[in-house]
Amino acid sequence: MIHNGQPFESSEEFFESIDFPDLKEIVLFKDHPKDLLKGKFESESFIKYMDELYLLRCKIAHIKGYFTSIDLDKLTELTLLISKHFGFSNIKILIEKIKSKPNEVIISTPSNFIEDYLEKSGIINNLPIPDYEYEGGFVGREEDRKKIIQYLKSEKTPVVTLTGSGGVGKTSLALKVVQDLTERPENNIFDAIVWLSAKENKLSPLGIEDIEPTLKNYDELLDIIIKLFGFEDQIKIDSIEDKERLSEEIFDLTNKVLVIVDNLETITDERIINFILDAPLKVKFLITSRKGIGQVERRHELKELKSKEAIYLFRQLSKDKQLDKLAGVPDQIIKKYVDKVSCYPLAIKWVIGQVARGKDINKIIDSIHTTESDISKFCYDQIFSTLTENCQKLLFALALIEESPTQNILEYTVELNQEDFEDAIEELILISLVIPEQFLNEKKEIGTTYRLLALTKGYTRLQLNKNLDLREYLINRLNHVQSIVTTSERAKKEYRHSLYNFGAKSDEEKIAAIIAQTALQRYQSGFYDEAVEEYKRAIKVCPTFAPLYRNWAVMESMENHISEASNLMSKAAELDPSDPQIFVLWGNIYRKSSKHFEADKKYAVAYSLTPLDPIVLSAYGQSRSHLNYFSEADELLKNSLKSDLQYSVKHKTINLTSIAENNIEWAESLVEKRDYNPAEQKFKDAITTCESAINEDQTDFKVLSTLYKAHFKFALMLMLIDRADEAIVHLLEVIKTEPRSFKHHKYRLSALMDLAEFYSKRHQREKVSEYVSTIETDYGHSQVLKIDYRNHHQRLKLLNEYLNPSHQVKGRIQSVNSERKFAIIEEEGTNFTYLAHINSFSENMSSLPATLRGHKVLFSPISILKKGVYSRQANFVKLIDI
Repeated sequence: MIHNGQPFESSEEFFESIDFPDLKEIVLFKDHPKDLLKGKFESESFIKYMDELYLLRCKIAHIKGYFTSIDLDKLTELTLLISKHFGFSNIKILIEKIKSKPNEVIISTPSNFIEDYLEKSGIINNLPIPDYEYEGGFVGREEDRKKIIQYLKSEKTPVVTLTGSGGVGKTSLALKVVQDLTERPENNIFDAIVWLSAKENKLSPLGIEDIEPTLKNYDELLDIIIKLFGFEDQIKIDSIEDKERLSEEIFDLTNKVLVIVDNLETITDERIINFILDAPLKVKFLITSRKGIGQVERRHELKELKSKEAIYLFRQLSKDKQLDKLAGVPDQIIKKYVDKVSCYPLAIKWVIGQVARGKDINKIIDSIHTTESDISKFCYDQIFSTLTENCQKLLFALALIEESPTQNILEYTVELNQEDFEDAIEELILISLVIPEQFLNEKKEIGTTYRLLALTKGYTRLQLNKNLDLREYLINRLNHVQSIVTTSERAKKEYRHSLYNFGAKSDEEKIAAIIAQTALQRYQSGFYDEAVEEYKRAIKVCPTFAPLYRNWAVMESMENHISEASNLMSKAAELDPSDPQIFVLWGNIYRKSSKHFEADKKYAVAYSLTPLDPIVLSAYGQSRSHLNYFSEADELLKNSLKSDLQYSVKHKTINLTSIAENNIEWAESLVEKRDYNPAEQKFKDAITTCESAINEDQTDFKVLSTLYKAHFKFALMLMLIDRADEAIVHLLEVIKTEPRSFKHHKYRLSALMDLAEFYSKRHQREKVSEYVSTIETDYGHSQVLKIDYRNHHQRLKLLNEYLNPSHQVKGRIQSVNSERKFAIIEEEGTNFTYLAHINSFSENMSSLPATLRGHKVLFSPISILKKGVYSRQANFVKLIDI
């Protein structure tokens, strides 16, 4: 081995003369790692260890006076790690002696060995010695340091801002980043580093102390830059313009300059902000601020230390303060204390400093949360005074709420509109007074809660106590929220398919449910627009709560806003596709707007979700009946009736009525097929079922209407199959009671008309006159026109013509259809022909023989509108040549 042309006499001399970087390069040269490392380290790990050892060596040799206990621990740890794997036993003996008998190995450092590393590197600077060099050293923040260096190296980030709450370590991190940049040649990208501090006070174990800031205004900023580069003699006239011109020339002479502005939030001179924004690209800015400048900056929020790092700092500070017993406390105990101060490095240092002064650590910690302690005042007093009224209101509410609330609960409590709330909460998060935390709710959705920093809560409560009116208002609002939650619990006892039943679980859902109930009440009182606003407010409180959209949709359907209702139901189904009530109500909306196929699809979904629910069974059964699936409908409706779930008399009555309606529709379909025997049974079943329903509830108009419908439809079938006497019995059932619904009126009027026509065909004029008189007395012509069912108006006109014939003409029977019992009559003197049914003949005939062809007749000509077409018919036909 050769050094400066001379061979080394021994390996000891070689190692004494070589430096860490050279040794690293030798080990890593070509295939040496295979022989020297022998799998003990990965090359990357070896490089990392050697680089860290070199930095520690430089810190001992070149930095003036602040090699700390943390550095010594790190040096010991790395040295033992290297020596263990390479068999350097003498290193282990040395370290043991350092720990047990340090005086035997301590030697004085030669004065010419101490240099300023930054000056030696050629970097012009005015950097202060970091406080952490005297207080346990710099701990952790590895990821933060790498990220900030990455930003500073990037051409795209002219301004990098370190944000975070007071005491979190922004200044220390900025200084540590500068060390990382200057101590590693590959990171050294700046010609000069300018330090500007606007701090006006600092926290020491003795309390808050005022300090003189190095930066107060724009003039001082320019002076510091000019003096740092040694150009102060060139200022001939003490003017801003000259200083600006000279600063620009200085920057032109450099390749890259880093300007660090510490504690920017205390600067009020806008010219300094403009200087940062307008500086040339070769000037980079690293800013520490609780707020930042809000423009062209790359913001990096600094959070609390990790628990492991906070515990390590606690232990090292205890060692430095010679609190050996405190330093020896187990990690899990230390963790409880560092958690109480939010793992903030300044708070940990302050607490240890107070303990070193003889104070009880528990009382110190408690004072942070119950009084205006020095640490809370130092961290928050200045920033608190700058907050807007809305920001303070949010902080006060969070200080009173024990558990972290969600956004909607917090917004509802402070009664801020969404825009004001979002602006205020964003500002509080940016200055790190409020911490947002994500969680997974019961619906497996991600929600957000807001937590007040532990260090802030006691201080904030003390500030709130100074505003008694606001404190009382917030307490009343919180009590109101609790009252709403209690009311919502009672609402669960409502019938579960009611619009009042929301199934709310979380506090936000309960509050939103009560607001939605208010909306329903507003609508029921006739205030549609107000109801819409209430639903919007409820959705702001809990935008993922499906019943809100469901109820709103029902209201829109009542306003005949079907498209809007369907969109709202789609949103509800998307949020909670497993809720059958959504699909039942959705089906109801479609059914009421005559979209029966769409309704049936929604009911089918509800049935697939809860096939035993009687309400779902009933709704789906009614839908199946409407689409003529009578057998399936009957089974569904009867299963609903047999369900184990107990419901009110109202629901039982509805279900029985639905079964009867299905039997009536089923019977009518059988009549169309001329399948009269099973049709008769269905009509009888319908009547029996209605009578059972009436026994349950005699006041239900729908049941009564269905009963009269069954009697009436049954009578029509009996007339059709020539069982007139039986038909009359059922028609009399329809007309004998006072109608209480429009449908009952419709069937009663039809029954009266049918009875009058029946007796007219049997030439019983007195009976005809009796029923016609009843029609005209009870209804009159205007009501007959209004209830225009089965051509009532035209039929009444014919009945009156029968009773009082006013116009008759002569004609001749042109043809006869004996099988279908009608004849065609031609009017005398015209080419008009008229249809004459057997019942139109005045003679009581049971058949129309073919021999009637050619006979002369006297008849009343009428025109009847049928399906949009007028047909000529002959009424009151009398044979005159027999």
